[in-house]
Amino acid sequence: MAWNEPGGGKNPWDRRPNQASNLDEVLRNWQRKLTALFGGRRGGGAGGAGGSGSAPGWGPLVAVVVLILIAFSTFYQVDASEAAVIQRFGKYDRVVHSGFHAKLPWPIETKKLVAVQAYGSTQDTQTMLTKDANLVTIELGAQYLREDPVKYLFNVQQPEETVLDVVEAAIREVVGQTTLADVLAASGRLIVIDKTKELTQKTLDSYGAGIRITTVNLTNVNVPEAVRDAQQDSNKAVEDRGRRIAEAQTYRNDIVPKARGLGQAQILDAQAYKARVVALAQGDAARFTQLLVAYERAPAVTRNRLYYETLEDVLSKSKKVIVDTRGNGQILYLPLDKLMDSGAAGIPALPRDNSAARTSSSNEAQQSGDAARGSR
Repeated sequence: MAWNEPGGGKNPWDRRPNQASNLDEVLRNWQRKLTALFGGRRGGGAGGAGGSGSAPGWGPLVAVVVLILIAFSTFYQVDASEAAVIQRFGKYDRVVHSGFHAKLPWPIETKKLVAVQAYGSTQDTQTMLTKDANLVTIELGAQYLREDPVKYLFNVQQPEETVLDVVEAAIREVVGQTTLADVLAASGRLIVIDKTKELTQKTLDSYGAGIRITTVNLTNVNVPEAVRDAQQDSNKAVEDRGRRIAEAQTYRNDIVPKARGLGQAQILDAQAYKARVVALAQGDAARFTQLLVAYERAPAVTRNRLYYETLEDVLSKSKKVIVDTRGNGQILYLPLDKLMDSGAAGIPALPRDNSAARTSSSNEAQQSGDAARGSR
């Protein structure tokens, strides 16, 4: 039978009615306050002294619950891998690390726990273009630490998604500056990873995210099956284009110096021809000036000398045949041109009568001179 039923047992709260403790006094004070707050009094005077509108048995229970809530919101423990950010009336106040701590009860101060020692990770698959206009599919992943809990909480909204977006943007930029062969090669892939990590960290630092990228991984890199054949044709066309360009450059490097050398040679020939013609003209002018001076001093001698020089020049270029009819009636025929040709070809020349030739030449020259003087 319950203690609060008629005829029941003894009230357990009345075990020591004559020994009131400080705790009982505190509970009664809280009970009166809570009764006035929630139940209120029905009236004044005797009615107010007689009791309140709420049942007196709920007061201690509510007080205990309130005390427990206050204790839970005041005392807290932070693990070794965490950091607690304390806000007072919504504004940042301090950072508390591992251990057992106390703060002002809610809603005066609130705490937010950040796992500063636990690694966060993100992973995604993206298809992107390389520097040589090839498609490549990359499965990438990144691990990071929440290095600064204050920046992590207050500077960036949705930091995990921000990390993923920044990593994807960085890998697209790096792959866009790298050829397909380098992306597929192991050494080139390491370079891509290092550049992506550096660019991602630089971008997050500019955001003030409080996040440090520890590793970036390219778990799988391959060419999409749907465009593989087309990319091979495109790569072959690019290689052919490069080969043709190299051949054209080789031909250019061969023909241009030759053309320049030929042009320079022609310029030098023209300059030499110009100098020769000018020198000849200047020489002819000087010679005619000297002839004029000589003619003014001795006209007859100059005329004869010019006449003889002209005959010598003309006769030296013509065929000459000497015929001698004087003497014993025999005709001496000397074809000088034939004799000289046969001598030049190695055939022994016929003996010539030098005296007769000289006599004939002298007579011929004398007759020509007489004829010239007679004409004048």
